[in-house]
Amino acid sequence: AEKIASYSQVSVALCKESVNHAFETTLQEGLRVEKRLFHASFALEDRKEGMTAFVEKRPPKYTNN
Repeated sequence: AEKIASYSQVSVALCKESVNHAFETTLQEGLRVEKRLFHASFALEDRKEGMTAFVEKRPPKYTNN
């Protein structure tokens, strides 16, 4: 739980939405939802920060945006 709490809250919410949706729909619809959420994540500042931190080999500083 501590590890998940250290991640971007917005990114965790997108992942949770994808997983929860998977229990309510077909595989094909679930994949469409996952694709939509994945593309939505590219607008997040936290996605940019996470990728930059990875390249710079430092811990990310998420702002939950």
